[in-house]
Amino acid sequence: MVTMQQIADRCGVSRGTVDRALHHKEGVREEVAERIRATAREMGYISNRLVMQQTRQWKIGVVLHSSHSMFVRMLCDLFASFSERELIPNVTVIVRSMYDMDIQHQLTLIDELVTSEHIDGLALMPLANTLVRDRINDLSEKMGIPVVTFNTDIADANRIAYVGPDNIAAGRAAAALMGMVMQGHGSVLPILGQRSGHYADSQRYTGFWAEMAENFPNIRVLHPECSFLDESLAERIAARAIQSDSSLRGIYLTSAGREGVYRAVNAGADERSEKIHVVVHDITDGNVRMVKKGTVDFIIGQDVKTQGTLPIRLLYDYLERHQFPKERMNMTDITIKFRGNV
Repeated sequence: MVTMQQIADRCGVSRGTVDRALHHKEGVREEVAERIRATAREMGYISNRLVMQQTRQWKIGVVLHSSHSMFVRMLCDLFASFSERELIPNVTVIVRSMYDMDIQHQLTLIDELVTSEHIDGLALMPLANTLVRDRINDLSEKMGIPVVTFNTDIADANRIAYVGPDNIAAGRAAAALMGMVMQGHGSVLPILGQRSGHYADSQRYTGFWAEMAENFPNIRVLHPECSFLDESLAERIAARAIQSDSSLRGIYLTSAGREGVYRAVNAGADERSEKIHVVVHDITDGNVRMVKKGTVDFIIGQDVKTQGTLPIRLLYDYLERHQFPKERMNMTDITIKFRGNV
């Protein structure tokens, strides 16, 4: 049988450090704790305490929308592997994702998890709708099922916490970077993925517009277009702007439509003397490739790992240990990727 001391010897730390890491206590740097847990998995370690905890199996449901997005698919993978990665065998994570952004579809998935899977807690990527807010309140107040929202929030819903980015601040960061590479002049076209249903698009655009108006008054922000998750439409929107506006020097993408825009920018590169600068959100393989190619100037990241882990951790602590989250608003880091650090 593998012991904590054997794990400690393998990792070059003390037995107490191993105990704190395996049972998620404070006092161990996260990178060290992850290395210890990975070693424990590799060596086949199961603690007596974790075996005892299996007498109460918690079911936590997860509902995500927009699974067409690579970022959302990354989140799905993180949630699905949570119990194995975090060495918490008495948590079962049940993931439901939807390709679309239909309100009734999301409500149906939530109800299915409650009535068929009998979940104890819910991590929800909410659509922007009062019906979703009301369902969160019903779960919390009438059924005693705690809810953590992630990625986007419904501020007036009775959730125990939110985990995700400050999308307005992320939009401001995008504008600051765009303004610098455009050297304060020219016009920039914002392209939104959706006009309604998802807070991220509108909040990012709000932040982008405010930063441009305050600090780059000589840059003209064109009326935002919407791709409606249609890559071909995004390509045509970008191509028309590139061909018709000689002052166009930037395209800002709040979410979807990236591949279409990349095609249009690359196709029009030879016809223009000045580069079209592109700023996008989410650190995905496709976006990183476009940075390396020179099509994209900056990627605004939002810490996928924290979003795919902390909601379950907060719900588990609430259910198992009766610990209310220390912070109701758990903002993820805004990170910047460009050709110098990809």
